Amino acid sequence: MKLFQFSRSALRALTLGTAALVVTSTAFAHAHMVSSEPAANAEVAAPDAVTIHFTEPLEPAFSKITLDDASGKEAVATASEVDGKDAKLMRLALPQLTQGRYAVHWIAVATDGHRTQGDFAFNVK
Repeated sequence: MKLFQFSRSALRALTLGTAALVVTSTAFAHAHMVSSEPAANAEVAAPDAVTIHFTEPLEPAFSKITLDDASGKEAVATASEVDGKDAKLMRLALPQLTQGRYAVHWIAVATDGHRTQGDFAFNVK
């Protein structure tokens, strides 16, 4: 006894529908952090920038990095930038940092409009 019987056209439509869902979910991916310099929880000499690499291209107008010192005070007055040649890369130029712990806060808005955010810290020795 056959429980399910599909015609070729029904099977083809089901396959195409599934493929469309996979493509759609891939097209609406969020930008997630892949890596950073300095790395999370690293102990480093004072860096000249914080650089974050993402999985998706970013919308420069809505993406940013900020840096706070150990007391929670903003440590950098300049704005971060999305790289003009690689939209998956965002950088915050830093002044000369003193010894201590710093907290990085980032907001990444992918070019499809999806927003992600995160935090990590590093120590300057």
